[in-house]
Amino acid sequence: MPITDPNHKTLLELAERSLEDDSMYIVDIEVTGQAAAPVIWVYADTDKGGISLDECAGVSRRLQTMIEAHELFGEKFTLNVSSPGLDRPLKVRRQYTTNKGRLAKVKFTDNGTVTVIEGNISKVDESGIQIVVGKDSKRLEYASIIETKIQPVF
Repeated sequence: MPITDPNHKTLLELAERSLEDDSMYIVDIEVTGQAAAPVIWVYADTDKGGISLDECAGVSRRLQTMIEAHELFGEKFTLNVSSPGLDRPLKVRRQYTTNKGRLAKVKFTDNGTVTVIEGNISKVDESGIQIVVGKDSKRLEYASIIETKIQPVF
């Protein structure tokens, strides 16, 4: 269960500073559990697509040190650094570029109606994406996208 985190902005800034290089980025941060012993989930990714266990461990070590130095959560907290995984929706625009060419299910608004399509992300730019569904193509502005989930292909 998510808890309200008054330190979210500081936590995000520290998480971004704990990254190894510019090819890594923070996708999302969640703070769950009890306020007296929160569980902090940091989801990170890379421009190459995917983050290694060693990269997660490095971010975790650096971020834990910074959290303790800033006394954000006291002495009792659990920190988990992970890739977002396929079950989590895309949260930041940078993820669309990483997932270009992949099959995605996109929920969006179209003239006030919520619509869901499944297709390959074919183009990505500053304002939106292009989805290819069969022989058709649909342009979606980021402002209209409600949720995008990458679909596994077996």
